[in-house]
Amino acid sequence: MSNLRVFYAKALLSWGFMVRYRGTTAAQPAFPIPPPTTVVGAFAYPLAKMLKLSPRTITSTGIEWGKGKLISEAMKPFLEATITASAGFLSHKSIQTGLAVYQEPSRLIASPYKGGGEIERIKKAKFMESSFFEEALPRALPVQAIGAAYAPALIVELLWVIDVVKLSKQIGVSVDRIDNSAKKAVYGIVRIGSKESIVALENALYVENPKVIGPGEKMNSRLYMERACVEALDPTLTAEIIFPDLKFRLTPYYLPARISSNTIIIPLSEDSPLPLFRILDPCKAITIPSLEGVVGVARL
Repeated sequence: MSNLRVFYAKALLSWGFMVRYRGTTAAQPAFPIPPPTTVVGAFAYPLAKMLKLSPRTITSTGIEWGKGKLISEAMKPFLEATITASAGFLSHKSIQTGLAVYQEPSRLIASPYKGGGEIERIKKAKFMESSFFEEALPRALPVQAIGAAYAPALIVELLWVIDVVKLSKQIGVSVDRIDNSAKKAVYGIVRIGSKESIVALENALYVENPKVIGPGEKMNSRLYMERACVEALDPTLTAEIIFPDLKFRLTPYYLPARISSNTIIIPLSEDSPLPLFRILDPCKAITIPSLEGVVGVARL
């Protein structure tokens, strides 16, 4: 399909990454893998800079999107043009590593988000009196559980497939300009999720007019795929996991890895056999011919 474009990146995690559950406050658990919206954001950030797109409004109430809201208007056109987005993990042959989700206590500044009687109670406490330490300080700077996915030296692969014609119309930039900018922007991946979640890029590709495989065909993949789109033919090499899709709907996925206790992921090794899948109707698979095991699945 001439309107399809594929962004691919292979990167080395520094310590891991942090992608928190949407809508949480007092406790902030983290996802064990970057959901599709996070993958889109990782690529969209450098692409928007290359295209010199003007900053969009960041709202306190959010912009309606699927089952959730976007805090920034800038993400909407990129999500609307997305065909599929996915990720997968690999451990080095020489360094066997995995991923563990952990929550640790941290003191956060909460006073700017307080309202009503909470602010008045904080103000009433006098500095250095017992009420200041026992009531005001814990309200203004509460201790909260902050989640993160720890995976030092783990390889992550990211895939983003877009309808370039649709994106062109939404952002008012020609297809040729998007293509020219994307060839450089794909090398601009610096983080996954939060700003602290830095990565070291190992490889990147921007592919025009990728190969599309139809229902009934078999293919190998290292990336997670929506369960409704594929049949897992190697169940011992895949795990099932539920997380938000591109519209923030909780959706079952197949992840090529093993999961232990819902908090530990044991990824495939670089020399591991690739899981085999069969594509189910009405879905199709988008592949990069030069990269075995890098496949995105979507309803096309």
